[in-house]
Amino acid sequence: MKKHAVKWLVPFLKYGIGFGLLGLIISKYWDPKTTTKTDPATGLEKTLVTPGIGELLQGSIEFEWLAAAALLMATAAALQIYRWYLLVRALDLPFTVRNAYRLSLVGIFYNTFIPGSVGGDLVKAYFIAHAHPERKSRAIASVIADRALGLFGLILFVAVLGSIAWAGGDTRIVANPDLQRIVKIMAGIAGTSMAGFLLLGFLPQRRVDRFASRLKWVPKLGNSLSEMWYAVWEYRQRLKVVAIGVALSAVSHFGLVFAFHSASRVFQPPRELAPTELATLSEHMVIAPIGFIAQAIPITPGGVGVAEGVFAWLYNLSDRPEARGATARLSLRLVEWLIALTGYIVYLRMRAEVREVQHEVEEDEAKKQGTPNGERGP
Repeated sequence: MKKHAVKWLVPFLKYGIGFGLLGLIISKYWDPKTTTKTDPATGLEKTLVTPGIGELLQGSIEFEWLAAAALLMATAAALQIYRWYLLVRALDLPFTVRNAYRLSLVGIFYNTFIPGSVGGDLVKAYFIAHAHPERKSRAIASVIADRALGLFGLILFVAVLGSIAWAGGDTRIVANPDLQRIVKIMAGIAGTSMAGFLLLGFLPQRRVDRFASRLKWVPKLGNSLSEMWYAVWEYRQRLKVVAIGVALSAVSHFGLVFAFHSASRVFQPPRELAPTELATLSEHMVIAPIGFIAQAIPITPGGVGVAEGVFAWLYNLSDRPEARGATARLSLRLVEWLIALTGYIVYLRMRAEVREVQHEVEEDEAKKQGTPNGERGP
């Protein structure tokens, strides 16, 4: 199959899967849902009618909550971009804050709207190494480290704040074994990851070099893996930078969770909601980061369809109406698309540079597959 055919086929497939899933989620939760529950205080059964997505979208729009979500999302994105800048500079790569923000906005645009084989992260990494090809592996390592630090920050966020809310007697978490299980799992992963990273610093230099030399034997990827291993080692030697990165992650994740909390209040149905239908901030502190982690899996562009389904499921775990979770994620997606369109404006201003870098990425990907000019072999 020719290169240009694959280039167009993959995005169409991803968009088809994403919007197909989104259509299924919307149709499943479109109508109001009637449930019968037993009141633990009285032992009597009561009937609850929760709004569907259709009723929520037909209701009033709280624009102040939408504006709050947009401001919080933009602030969180700005902090995450600066975190990446610090990680790049920690590897002694030439870089500026201005380029960090320009490239990151272009990367957000790519990851949101162009789900091809060349993602925004690769474009960012290759752009840094464009003038210094011998440092390409380190540039890619900085992007991977930034992603890993963001993921670790989300896990740590759930572990710490979920534990605090649980220990403080938050009624929703104390009464919900599923939320407690999430907090325990995240605490275990966070503790293990932190211990492993710290223990890495006790490895003698000869073992670090020995492992790097072994990685070089990996076909085609050996030199790159070896260089990335040394980058991880250097980050371990710069604990101050990593600590600042974790702190920036924590603050940005507060912004993300508060943004989702605000987005959950944007659409209100025509009738008055029962207070129990709206998830609390403490619940969002536990379930929202899990949703952000799940949607990061590159199945569909920007996690469209996947994220809405995950948040509906998480709301169900928290004994809340699934439609509220899906609608809250749709509200936040409006904000994400607005930020991504800002990235498109930046892309237009540096289109020639980005296309040159994109061509370089495509050529490298073709070489890794062992096919000249990006075509498949016979």
